[in-house]
Amino acid sequence: MGFVFDGLEAEEYDRSYGDRVLVRRIADYFRPHFGAMILIVAGVVLGAVLDAVLPILISRGIDNLTHDASNDTLIRLIVAILIAGGLSWTFNFVRQWFSARVVGDVVRKVRLDAFDAVMERDMSFYDEFPSGKVVSRVTSDSDDFSNVVTLTLNLLSQSLLVLIISGVLIHIDPVLALVTLLIAPLIVAIALTFRHLARIITQQARRSMAVVNNTVQETISGISVAKNFRQEGKIYDEFHVVNNQSYRVGLRQGFFFVGLFPVLNTIAGLGTTIVIFVGGNRVLGHNLTPGSWYLFAQAIVIFWFPLTSI
Repeated sequence: MGFVFDGLEAEEYDRSYGDRVLVRRIADYFRPHFGAMILIVAGVVLGAVLDAVLPILISRGIDNLTHDASNDTLIRLIVAILIAGGLSWTFNFVRQWFSARVVGDVVRKVRLDAFDAVMERDMSFYDEFPSGKVVSRVTSDSDDFSNVVTLTLNLLSQSLLVLIISGVLIHIDPVLALVTLLIAPLIVAIALTFRHLARIITQQARRSMAVVNNTVQETISGISVAKNFRQEGKIYDEFHVVNNQSYRVGLRQGFFFVGLFPVLNTIAGLGTTIVIFVGGNRVLGHNLTPGSWYLFAQAIVIFWFPLTSI
């Protein structure tokens, strides 16, 4: 399948950075927004705590209702859930509000820096590299950066939620919690293995889109010349080639991710089945309360999401 990536090699101005270097460079862009980042972190922490409180409240409510099924107990449970849910929504709103503003400002600064770098290049640079590809780097790639930052914030929130839930599960039933935690390393190992391949395929997809953007931009800017010399057919044939290449690269990327997530979800599903089976037996043996079993059932859904999103 190497022919799919023909012509999509890295440009000479491309740089390959390690994760630490990338994090350090990204942190430089976020440093001027330190105050807003503090609010975002607070929103992430408090939101994660309240998201963890919700299933715990329901779990305790189930156990309390088995001993006292009065209306007062039910009303107290409903009020507590509504308060926790409302506060969780509020903190999530604060996080989303400030993160949207900060990410927007950072993307704007990234584009300005990229545009400054473009303007500093001499004419020989544009003789060697098509302007359409450069435009794609300034626009499309910066949008992808925005999406990555947003997804990272969501992943951090979910990861913190997992840590809180894991501590609660270990406190409730160390045996069942150990069964849950033993499956995690397998999911993490598979996710990290595919992560390297996903990065390569995604880079190729961005480069193929840059080729398409370049072809369109160059065609539109020189359309009058092409029409004067009746070269519309040749232009169409050239665009047909790069468009098909972009299609094949996108299809390969789609197949990769379509194949990856079912593997992770299958392992997570097997882990869920094991936890439910072991927990059910412990409930029947009176070693675990029904409410705690419900908490484990809810917690494993929360537990798998960050692991499969690495």
